[in-house]
Amino acid sequence: MRPFRKEAAFCLPVRKWRGPVAQRSDIVVIGGGIIGLAVARKLCLAGCAVTVLEQHRTGRGASWAAAGMLAPHCEFDEPDPYFILCRTGLERYAGFIETLKEETGCPIDYNATGMIYPALSDRRQAKLETRYERHRREGVPVERLTVREARRLEPDLSNQVRMALRYPDDHQVENRDVVTALAKSVRLHGGKVREGVTVRSIVLDGPRVTGVDTTDGLWNAPKVVIAMGCRSRYLDGVSPAHQVPVRPVRGQILALRTGAVPPFRHTIFTHEVYLVPRSDGRLIVGATIEEAGFRDEVTLGGVLQLFRGALGLAPGLASCPLESTWSGLRPVARDGWPVLGATGTPGLFAASGHGRNGILLAPLTGDLIAEAILNDRVPAIMQPFLPDRFYPIEPEEAN
Repeated sequence: MRPFRKEAAFCLPVRKWRGPVAQRSDIVVIGGGIIGLAVARKLCLAGCAVTVLEQHRTGRGASWAAAGMLAPHCEFDEPDPYFILCRTGLERYAGFIETLKEETGCPIDYNATGMIYPALSDRRQAKLETRYERHRREGVPVERLTVREARRLEPDLSNQVRMALRYPDDHQVENRDVVTALAKSVRLHGGKVREGVTVRSIVLDGPRVTGVDTTDGLWNAPKVVIAMGCRSRYLDGVSPAHQVPVRPVRGQILALRTGAVPPFRHTIFTHEVYLVPRSDGRLIVGATIEEAGFRDEVTLGGVLQLFRGALGLAPGLASCPLESTWSGLRPVARDGWPVLGATGTPGLFAASGHGRNGILLAPLTGDLIAEAILNDRVPAIMQPFLPDRFYPIEPEEAN
């Protein structure tokens, strides 16, 4: 019998698996809509290493669905802080567009003709007359048009028009052009834009942000900006007290094909429906305001509402082909105002809740958030929109 001999064990070297190597940026922006891209661009211009993480395709949510109106004077009856914010955004917009075009070489359709706000009933006329007097006293650029003056400027308006207001400083822009140019600008200035990446949660070290956990691994970053639109509230890892209280409000829109010569030079605005002429021959008709949760379907009722409103303003549109319909989910905060600035979680910033004014406020939001992050400063115009207005009052504060 052969003697038993102990064989030396054959072992592979043991390696401790550490998972994918975490990536790093100075700042992570969650959300690649127009707000997130505008914030990222401004931070890139300041020399920061910025990564934009977008769950779907860049800019294809509410930013793509919008009509691109830049209309604080039409939208607001009273000069409250939100109006002042929007008016400041409008004052900077033309310069922002010119700079963006120079940076990227991208075409951006910008229409500075102004907006006309017609009255089609005695009741609406009385409201517009009051509005005109108030705006004139407050120094808002506004003109009162008689029926003849309104129809001379826009012959395709309904013969039911009683009078109209013209707001020469309210403009409109092709929002899809702006989104495309912003994404290119971010990349040109060294920023990263990652599509198809879902942020699962904020990563904290104690109370402070250290990064985000995503479907593509961990991103280390000492500063994080929530620009997730109507989903900004639903981000794991954020204290319930510091969540951004926004909800989705659906807006359905349709486009008519009107030919080489648009039926209108101005945007035609009412609070029920608006008609936005594009230089490519489309007429944008929008938009409904619906509490429908996260349902973004186009509905028969929504389309009928838009058709009725459009035909009331311009019956001749009945012969125009319907080109397309779509919808978007606007992010609207609990009080209807944007949510901008540092949250109660150190290193975490909010840029959401812009409602109908996301396109208008994108450049200004980029400036304000960059100022808060880079200089730890809250400009006076930003003060009413800080997230802490929603935080519960501590007992000692109440006393």
